[in-house]
Amino acid sequence: MPEALCFDMYGTLCDTQAVTATLRENVDAPDPLVGEIARTWRDRQLEYMFRAVAMDAYRPLTEVTSDALAYALDYYGRGLTDDEIGAVMAAYRELDPFDETLDALAALGESGLDTAVFSNGNREMLEPLAANVGIDEHVDEIVSADEAGTYKPDPAAYEHAADRLGREIDECWLVSSNVWDVVGATEAGMGAAWVNRSNEPYDPFAPDPNAVVRSLSELVEEI
Repeated sequence: MPEALCFDMYGTLCDTQAVTATLRENVDAPDPLVGEIARTWRDRQLEYMFRAVAMDAYRPLTEVTSDALAYALDYYGRGLTDDEIGAVMAAYRELDPFDETLDALAALGESGLDTAVFSNGNREMLEPLAANVGIDEHVDEIVSADEAGTYKPDPAAYEHAADRLGREIDECWLVSSNVWDVVGATEAGMGAAWVNRSNEPYDPFAPDPNAVVRSLSELVEEI
């Protein structure tokens, strides 16, 4: 069992659907097209992060996310004003936690485990969100890969999280709903729990994670 748990923020602790909802409020397009814009935005955001690691060309996630949004809007021939873009980007600070998030974090913290948010988001994104939803009251640390000048799944990011918690990397588990993040953690020598809310198959690229759960509540029971 782990000594410390490092929780991914986006899609693991918090639901990102509010970002798509805000995009829908600001883009003059039918709902199916807005969905395509949102998917392209997310795909391009991930691609830019992975490029940054591969090329050693790091830029904070706020910039990467803004550039990815600009690409998605341009690809589908849609434009937004600066104020509308600001509103869409601000949605990242106003996400809703999943129903079980706060109770699970409280229970895991009371068990004596070290807990941290560990995200590719920079602190300007993470700290307001954690405060808005009350996550900051239930974790010991908020750790950003930005502090290491890289992104997950770079092994250096996971090593940085372990260092911040004062733990050996094999004493820590990543908790994430993103398969690529779980794979990155296991390859770096960190344990991992995959929160598989969508009942997807696991990626054969890496060994199985230490645990596979459908929710954070199941993780509490598992540990």
